[in-house]
Amino acid sequence: MDISPTRMMHLLQLEAAFVHEAEQAQAYASQALASDTPWLCAGCLACTTRCPQNVDIAGAMDVLRQEALRRGIASSTQRARDVQTLHKVFLDAAMKKGRIHELSLVMNYKLRTGHLFQDALLALPMYLKGKLHIAPPQSPDTAQVRTAVERLSQEGAAK
Repeated sequence: MDISPTRMMHLLQLEAAFVHEAEQAQAYASQALASDTPWLCAGCLACTTRCPQNVDIAGAMDVLRQEALRRGIASSTQRARDVQTLHKVFLDAAMKKGRIHELSLVMNYKLRTGHLFQDALLALPMYLKGKLHIAPPQSPDTAQVRTAVERLSQEGAAK
C-alpha cells in the first residue's frame, strides 16, 4: 500500500477538520482518493477488528473506492486498475445475475485486463477441489437487489 490505513484515516480526519478551508480539505481528500490503498485493501476486516478506536477502516476503504470512482480520480497505477476492473466485473455480474459465477468472472476479468494466462495453472486444482464450477448457478430474481442498489446510489448522490 502506498499509504497505510492509519494514515488514510488521518487524511480523512484532516479533510473534516479543514472543512472551512475548501482548498486544503480538497487536497487531503484527493490524496486519499487517488491512492492505491483502497484498491489493495482486501476487506478482510482485520484492521477494523483490531482498531483501538473502533473505526470501521474496511468500511471506510469501501466508501473511498466508491467515491474515487464517482469523482473520476481513482488511482491509475496498473495494480489499482486491475482491481478496479475486477470490482466492475464483479458488480456487473452481481447486478445482472444476482449471483457470481466464478468461471465467468475470471474469464471477463482476464479478457478486460489482458492477463489471459496469468494464474492459468490454478484452474485445474480449483476445479478438482470444487472451487470452480463450469455451469453457472441458478439465479434468483435480481429486481429487489437492483432496486436497493439504485436507491442507495441515489441517496449517496444526494449527499
